[in-house]
Amino acid sequence: MDPEISLCVTSADSIRMCRSGITLNQYQKADLSQQITGFFEGIFSTKNWPARWYCGEWTDFHGWLYILSDLLIWSAYFLIPVFLIKVVTQRRDIPFPHTIWLFVAFILLCGTTHFIDALIFWIPVYRLSALVRFVTGVVSITTVYYLYKIFPSILLVRSVKDLQKEIDERNIVEEKLAASEYLLTAAGEVGKLAGWEYDLSTREFNWTKTATDIFETESEEVIDEQDLFEFFNEHDQMIIKLALLNAPETKESWDHEFLMTTHSNIKWVRFSGNPIFDKQNEVFKIRGIIMDISRYKTSELNLIRSINQMVQQNNQLKNFTHILSHNLRNHSSNISLLTSFVDEPALTEGNLEVFKRIKTVSGHLNNTLDDLSQIIKIRENRLESEELDIEMVTRKVLSVMDESIKESNTTIDIKYDLKTVMFPQVYLESILMNLISNGIKYRKDGDPAHITLKFYLNGSGVKELKYIDKGKGINLDLHAEKVFGLYKTFHKHKDAHGVGLFLIKNQIETQGGKIQIFSKVNQGTTFKITFDEYA
Repeated sequence: MDPEISLCVTSADSIRMCRSGITLNQYQKADLSQQITGFFEGIFSTKNWPARWYCGEWTDFHGWLYILSDLLIWSAYFLIPVFLIKVVTQRRDIPFPHTIWLFVAFILLCGTTHFIDALIFWIPVYRLSALVRFVTGVVSITTVYYLYKIFPSILLVRSVKDLQKEIDERNIVEEKLAASEYLLTAAGEVGKLAGWEYDLSTREFNWTKTATDIFETESEEVIDEQDLFEFFNEHDQMIIKLALLNAPETKESWDHEFLMTTHSNIKWVRFSGNPIFDKQNEVFKIRGIIMDISRYKTSELNLIRSINQMVQQNNQLKNFTHILSHNLRNHSSNISLLTSFVDEPALTEGNLEVFKRIKTVSGHLNNTLDDLSQIIKIRENRLESEELDIEMVTRKVLSVMDESIKESNTTIDIKYDLKTVMFPQVYLESILMNLISNGIKYRKDGDPAHITLKFYLNGSGVKELKYIDKGKGINLDLHAEKVFGLYKTFHKHKDAHGVGLFLIKNQIETQGGKIQIFSKVNQGTTFKITFDEYA
């Protein structure tokens, strides 16, 4: 048959088949169950169905445009799930994986409908197309329902901006942690300090890096108690063992100093621990530090040795001082006693002059020994402070000195802002008496003495006593280092011995205080005494 005649026949048949729906066939007249049975029995049947090319008036352009569009959509719909499947299988932590699998099924089925739609141009499997579309619809509705259920959770998923912000914050924290770790490691290395943790359940230790330098071995080799005990003697082993065992019961921290023996050194270490509690307030771990304190301990032992030696030498010096003072006083007293037996009128003029000089020297020697004895007593004995009414003590001193004050026409101004001071009364009376007597003694020639006493809190909140006079003053440029020296005098006076200021300084410093002097020639002198009430 001629191809052109055959094509015309086929076209005519196809047109007739497309229009045959006007008259119902036996399958269309059957009931619903028969229709369903017939549908699935002929799911791949093309009988009674024309290919789409032959149903309607398709041009080549129109038909192939339709077919190519379906095939392109089908290709895309089959490639997209490939990427989704790779994402789900390679990223186990991706949120909502079931949704992605539903989308994979939905997209594959949609692509299949387009593929069958293109295939129908040649193979009219309309029943299969209908079934695939139905399955696509079911999967589509299921996907919509699942999306509806997880929609609130989707809204809670952080955005890329939020995740980037968190990443930036974590990077900053990690940088700070790295810096802190470096500083801690450096501090541990410089201070020879290591941290440790002891797990009560496993009975094993975990050490920081610096422990390697302290133990002079790898910290991984010091795992349990026996490994640790090898570095200590039996007595210290028992102390450490009891501390570890008793921690769960006593729940107390501990801190000990031990002598450690490594394979090449003997060193002092400080070993301390603190219990760590769980939610039930039970001890489950112990954490602490171990520190190489050899340098400090050696210095401490040397210092203790030096102090003991100094105390011993000081005691020897004290004994020597007492012996010397006692013996000299005996000789001085004997000389003084012998001078009293001499019949001065019976002496010749030359011998009498020599004897008077011997008698004067003997008197000065006795006075010197009295002064030295008093100074030794001050330096050896620190008196207990007592709460004193400073104005009452001052009035008592002034009453004792009343005669010399009146004779010298001295005026004394008392300006006390505070009432009490913690200080030994004997010392305070001695200090006031010496200062006031010096003010009277070294007043300007022909002028009465004017003295001011002030008692107040200084800028640091410490009590101070200030003595001010308008007397001769002292040239501190020449004598600043000698002012408080023993037997140092700066003005000619018959009663000047150079002992008063020396005694004052010793009495104040023995109680933890200090004294300062401010003076100018012919302008007067100021003494500032700072009390240490807590010494």
